[in-house]
Amino acid sequence: MRLTRPELATIAHACDDWASNYFHSPIHGGKDAAVRYIADHHLGGLTTKYGRPKIWDAVAAHLDANPDTLTAPRTTIAERSAREDARNARATEYLNAALHHHKAAEPYEALALIDRAELASPTFKDFSQHRAAVRKKTPPFPSVDLSGTGLRYRAPLPLAGPLAGPPVAYHGLQRRHWVYPGRPVVEGDWPAATPEMCTVTDAAPETMSWPADDPAALDTNSTQWLADGLILVCNGCGLAWT
Repeated sequence: MRLTRPELATIAHACDDWASNYFHSPIHGGKDAAVRYIADHHLGGLTTKYGRPKIWDAVAAHLDANPDTLTAPRTTIAERSAREDARNARATEYLNAALHHHKAAEPYEALALIDRAELASPTFKDFSQHRAAVRKKTPPFPSVDLSGTGLRYRAPLPLAGPLAGPPVAYHGLQRRHWVYPGRPVVEGDWPAATPEMCTVTDAAPETMSWPADDPAALDTNSTQWLADGLILVCNGCGLAWT
């Protein structure tokens, strides 16, 4: 089982706050002491979950990648408290922004901001409760599993890495048909860069819900089946109908 990004952030924060104190200890100091004391005294929940060897290795790996953490000046109680307050304040800012999107019925933006809040201060709150509130209002869209097909979805506001694009706001350059939050886009060399710029839907009847409740009702010139009939997508932008 791999450590999650919030768990790695928790390890990083513990190292930032305590490594130099243990490294500079006149009795039993050095890197090995820092690894042992940080893992055993400040990451008890993780050692219980994963076992001591895994967390010791994770702490050592972080210190190897960030050697200045060891040789930095010792931290005081006031400094550690100030750091924690700053991390919690950043998390609160993200949660407030997430609430704004939640009220605006933009669940995927809200979930992405909750992710960022948890990375800012993983031990600040039970972030699963915030995610549950968002998902209760707008249940996740059940996307087709593309595993093993060679296809992949465009990532909406991923937790880390380059932003591939925001969640789909609507479909159509002129008529702007509503799209259920979370309906994905299959990556590809489509005529339109995004569903919001796609012109395929502009020729559809006004009475048609979009994406269509009945995929068979769609104009076959505007859609295509991929992966041997696994998923139906818009020819103009790759937005998934199924």
